[in-house]
Amino acid sequence: MSAKSHPVLLSVFVLSFSLMRCTGDGEIPEKPRIWFISFSKNEMLQGDINQDSVWMEIGFEDGDGDLGFGSSSPEKDIFLFDKRTALLQDGYKLPDLPPTAGKSINGSIRLRIFNTCCLFPQGIPPCSAPVQFPRDSIAYELYIVDRAGNQSERITSPQIYLNCQ
Repeated sequence: MSAKSHPVLLSVFVLSFSLMRCTGDGEIPEKPRIWFISFSKNEMLQGDINQDSVWMEIGFEDGDGDLGFGSSSPEKDIFLFDKRTALLQDGYKLPDLPPTAGKSINGSIRLRIFNTCCLFPQGIPPCSAPVQFPRDSIAYELYIVDRAGNQSERITSPQIYLNCQ
């Protein structure tokens, strides 16, 4: 039900960077900053074996450009939480980024988020399909960490709907 139960998740995770640039203006703080840009759609099917997914795009900037631990490190950079449960849904690893020589970096990141189960009141098991609860909604909380250990502020996405049927 959580992304941790899907070992295939990280192997199909796709990350892309756009609008990446390095500047030397020094106005951007060394602590990374992120912000929500968009979802690729506003609804997905519930499920616990990756039957559906949504792309989330976030913007980022980091004053000293020290994002990404490198492909040889097992360290994760981006952490995604299910706001309904406050539990970690997944951790993502940035690909190798070009050296910035301490200059700031900014751009956008697309995260592929796989579906999860609907949650119901009254002790109804998750991922079932009770007629009285055809939809659930989910929002995500996330943050990013740079190599110095600086953690961005946590941001919360808008809600998207889960079709429980």
